[in-house]
Amino acid sequence: MLSYIIRRVLLMIPVLFGLSILVFLMTASNPNGGAIASYLGGNTKTVTASQLHAITVRLGLDKPLPVQYFVYIQHVLTGDLGNSFTQHIPVGDAIKIRIVPTLILLGTAFLLQELIAIPLGIFSAIRRGSVFDQFFSVIVYILFSIPTFWFGIMAILIFGVDLQWFPFGGMVNISKAGDDFGTPVWNMYLHTHTIAALTDLIQHLIMPAVVLAAVGIAGDSRYMRGQMLEVLSQDYVRTAKAKGLSQRLVIWKHALRNAILPIVTNIGLQLPGLIGGAVVTETIFAWPGMGNLFINAANHFDYPVVIGIVLMTGSLTLLFNLLTDLSYAVIDPRIRYT
Repeated sequence: MLSYIIRRVLLMIPVLFGLSILVFLMTASNPNGGAIASYLGGNTKTVTASQLHAITVRLGLDKPLPVQYFVYIQHVLTGDLGNSFTQHIPVGDAIKIRIVPTLILLGTAFLLQELIAIPLGIFSAIRRGSVFDQFFSVIVYILFSIPTFWFGIMAILIFGVDLQWFPFGGMVNISKAGDDFGTPVWNMYLHTHTIAALTDLIQHLIMPAVVLAAVGIAGDSRYMRGQMLEVLSQDYVRTAKAKGLSQRLVIWKHALRNAILPIVTNIGLQLPGLIGGAVVTETIFAWPGMGNLFINAANHFDYPVVIGIVLMTGSLTLLFNLLTDLSYAVIDPRIRYT
C-alpha cells in the first residue's frame, strides 16, 4: 500500500508541472495588453514611461518568459501565489475569503444530491419497469436537458421575484447584517443575533443549493440505478435470495456494496469542485465564492488569481483521485494495492 501511494504521489509531480506550464503560457499570451495593463486596470496611458518601467521591473516582466515561470514556481513552492492585480492583496488571502462561501454552498448541494440520488437510484432499480421507475426516468431526462444557467434564472424569476419566497443575490441581507458574510461586522451580527443571521443565510442558500443539487441528482441517481441493475443480475445475488435472505439484506449488504464502487469514483471526481466553485451558479446568484472569484479574475485578466485557482483545483483533483482509489480497498476487501 505504501509503495503504491509513493508511486502515485511521484506521478502527480510531472502532471502538476505540465499543468502549471500550460496555464502560465495561456495567461502570458493574452489580448489585453499584458500583465501591466491588468495591474493598472487598463490605464497604461496615465503613467509615465519611467513609472511603467518601474512596474515592469517590480512584476518581473523585464525577464524572459522561462525565467518568469521558474521564478513564479519558486514562489509557489514556498506557498506564495503572488498578488492579485485587481484586488492588490495576496492570492492566498483572496482565496481564503471566498473558500468558505463555496464550501457552504457546494457542500450543502453535494450532501443534498447524494442523500437523494443514491436511495432514489436504488429504489428505481428494485422497482424496474414500475410506474415510479418510468416517472423517475422522465424527470431525470428533463433535468438532464435543462441548462444550469436557465434553471437558475427561472428559479429567481418564479421563487424570488414572483412568489418572493426566497431572497436572491448575495449570501446575506446586508441591510440587516450591516456588511457581507465573513466580515467583522457580520460576525458581530452573528454573535448578537444568531438565529436571525443563520436564518438569513439559509434563506439565501436554498435556491442556489437546490439548483446545483437538482442536476447532480439526475446524473447520480441514474448512474446508481444502472449499477444496481447490473449487480442484481449477478449470480451471487440470486444465490443469496435462494438461501432465503431477506430482500433488505440482499440489497443493502450484498448488492449495494458492489454497486457503490463506481459511485465512489464519481463522487471523488466531484469533490474538487467543492473548492473550485460552481462558476455558473455562483455568478447567477452573485454568491461570493471561488467560482465567482475565478470569473471576475478571468474577465479582468488577473493572472495570479487564475493560475492560483487552477493549480489548487488541479492539485485537489489528483489528491482526491488517489483517495478514491485507496477507498476501494476499504469498501471492497477483494481489492489490494501491493
